[in-house]
Amino acid sequence: MYATGVDMGVEGIRVDYYFSFDHMEQGSHTILRTALDRDRPVLKSVTTLTPQADWSEREMIEFLGVKAEEHPDPRHLWLPLNWDQMYTQEAPPEEKKPQAAIHSSDHITTMPISTVPYGPYHPAFIESNYFKMSVEDEVVRKADLKLGFNHRSIIKLMERRDYYKDVYLAERVCGLCNAHHALSFCLAVENIGRIGIPKRAEILRTLICEMERIQSHLMANGILGDLVGYKTMLMQFLRIREDIQDSLELVSGQRVTHGLVTLGGVRRDVTPAQATFVSRKLDSMKRGIDMLYEEVLSNDVLIGRLHRVGVLTPEEAVHLGAVGPTARSTGRRIDARKNSPYAYYENLDWDIVTEHGGDSLARMKVKMREAQVAISIAEQCLEKLKSAPPEIAVKVNELPCSEALALTEPPRGELLYHVASNGTNTPEFVRIRVPTFMNAYIMLKLLHGSYVADVPAIMGSIDPCYSCTDRVTVHRDMNVAIRKKGEDR
Repeated sequence: MYATGVDMGVEGIRVDYYFSFDHMEQGSHTILRTALDRDRPVLKSVTTLTPQADWSEREMIEFLGVKAEEHPDPRHLWLPLNWDQMYTQEAPPEEKKPQAAIHSSDHITTMPISTVPYGPYHPAFIESNYFKMSVEDEVVRKADLKLGFNHRSIIKLMERRDYYKDVYLAERVCGLCNAHHALSFCLAVENIGRIGIPKRAEILRTLICEMERIQSHLMANGILGDLVGYKTMLMQFLRIREDIQDSLELVSGQRVTHGLVTLGGVRRDVTPAQATFVSRKLDSMKRGIDMLYEEVLSNDVLIGRLHRVGVLTPEEAVHLGAVGPTARSTGRRIDARKNSPYAYYENLDWDIVTEHGGDSLARMKVKMREAQVAISIAEQCLEKLKSAPPEIAVKVNELPCSEALALTEPPRGELLYHVASNGTNTPEFVRIRVPTFMNAYIMLKLLHGSYVADVPAIMGSIDPCYSCTDRVTVHRDMNVAIRKKGEDR
């Protein structure tokens, strides 16, 4: 479940609650919509029904000035922590450190719970993020996350540019899953205009996304090894990953942002010579990955660092809204490629990868096996290209006044794009729900009760992307939100 608000100007603030039931019935999605008064936008929080609405409602509180009654934690996620004091001149309340009682045979003493910062700049992650953990005797009693260090207001920029320029913006939401972002935006726009995509373009879109999945999972598992002290594992994964990076560069011209997906299809074709090169690289990777995985899973020290660490139960996965490998590591068979098929996935032979441990080890295993499945899917795409018609794109005409959703499955989990058209060459609004938006919230729950030494392993196994999460927009008139904060006080 996900919620978002849109400032509709004099019409007020429109709030949408998205519910996905495609794991029960293919392609089944529901949006509950309500309208709030612009001057006094008040709604009753649904966090009492599901915690999945927590961060979504905090986003609306923060950027639209919405008041969510009965919300348990209406603090800032993206804005500076001292945002309120910046405009109200109120002195921040003094924080009292909680005391933990320590019992001994002779006497009772007290020891303060330590606050351990993790970020915003930390060698474990390239992206900036700030964790604050309350630690007692090496055990994490509470964990909090501050977002916003990578904030670029991409959604607002997309609402001010035409659709073709927005494809470039969508690609730059994330470096490791940029093809999925471009594809999700294009699918939403194509759904608005009911645009049919050529078969060859569908195959090429599937190919580039699976190649992207391979490199992302290899990077994620390598970093996980590095976080727990197994640096050789990182080097070996990066060595094998170079083959897929070379293939991506050959096919798209770039190693990071590929620029292949566009509205109506793809920008360029894959020649027979290029297909042969990629096929050879995939075959080499297949052998290398199998040997590497066997070596990694036979390392008792690594397994000991991951087994039963950061356990997510199947019930918690459902209750908290886990997506991607985080959900599939608990046995949940949820994958947008199967549940809400897109591109060419329905015509290929593959199955959803699941594990049942729910711990850091299970999440690593899911990524390992998904990389192997992705190689198989990519090989099938290359074979299908041999007989596919040559057309790779169709012309996109003017779009009607309408709106549409699009769901894809990037390496980290389900990605949702909601695009609305007002009949012009720029969108009325764009909303993005990224997988880390759900999984990072769950990660905080997993950190609670864990040892400090296990924190990097839990974070690495979740594979969060904070650039994706910091995709948010800003209020059209932030002064309104500031004024409301003062009135509420």
